[in-house]
Amino acid sequence: MPDVGSILELLQGAESLGRLHSREDAYRETSDRLLRFLGGRYSLMYKVSTERDGMHVHPLGWRIAGEEEDHWISADAMLPRFDPAPLLADCHRSQTGCSVQCNGGDWTVAFAIGEPLAAQWLLEVHCEHNPTPDKLEAAALFLRCFYNQQLQWEYANLDTLTHLLNRKTFEENFDQLIDQAARAQFERQRPVGPKELARPCWLGVIDIDHFKRVNDTYGHLFGDEVLIRVADLMRHSFRASDKLFRFGGEEFVVMIYHAEPDVVGLIFDRFRRAVEDYPFPQIGRVTCSVGFTRIDPSRLHAELLGRADEALYYSKDNGRNQTSDYEALVREGKLTSHDGAAADHQAEADIFFD
Repeated sequence: MPDVGSILELLQGAESLGRLHSREDAYRETSDRLLRFLGGRYSLMYKVSTERDGMHVHPLGWRIAGEEEDHWISADAMLPRFDPAPLLADCHRSQTGCSVQCNGGDWTVAFAIGEPLAAQWLLEVHCEHNPTPDKLEAAALFLRCFYNQQLQWEYANLDTLTHLLNRKTFEENFDQLIDQAARAQFERQRPVGPKELARPCWLGVIDIDHFKRVNDTYGHLFGDEVLIRVADLMRHSFRASDKLFRFGGEEFVVMIYHAEPDVVGLIFDRFRRAVEDYPFPQIGRVTCSVGFTRIDPSRLHAELLGRADEALYYSKDNGRNQTSDYEALVREGKLTSHDGAAADHQAEADIFFD
């Protein structure tokens, strides 16, 4: 007999998804509710993308039953990557869009979230028992609500050309980045605690070199193609938990959560080299310049953005196609710190907070 009470509770919970402001919160809420509803031991969520060389999954995070702490910020380096096509095909053969497999007493329930044959997310719940058909049908309906709400979120928050976050979402996400940087500062002072949350946060600004020349020489359609390809390279070079923005034109911004100082420059430079090495159709070689800064939660938005911008213009003024670290440039005497002069940056930075 179906557990009507738990099914109604799950479906009523679908309404709460629409009140969540961030996509990460929607991922957390969705994974947690299905984990409890199915009586699972743990759940894992992936973003699915279809590219020229096939389908790929980008790990988003996981949740373990009974644990208060979930794992979303640093999940990308820890979750397995695999070819999702066989599992998605198995999901699509089912009326509920899910695949149920048993392996040594462990039941894995995988849900393909999205339109048939065009799933955008994959959610796995690992259970000790095989869920009933009624529960699987209710879970599929709940995930359909999640999907519809994500479509609405994308329409409001993503750039229509590149599908990166748009400029109007920047300020709210910047507040969240500074909150995470403050938390990292607190965690570094504690003798115990999750070490990954003690790592600093970072802001990077990216500009495609000589982009006007691309538009003037090849036309705006090819210019748009460059922007789309650069956005795809960004999604491959940074973690799914990092925030990627298109500000308009050829300008992009990256927010990196919890990365060690000795690797963050390598992360940004990996992206720069990916652009340099990519064979853009008709155009051939395209390069970009990058500047980044560490997030100091005691600083104003405008000052932090101004620091990343100064590092970017150092890259552009010194040959382009390079990555510059604001703090390193100040230490080396190549830039002068303007601490306390945030007001001077405000007029220039206001455009980003309209």
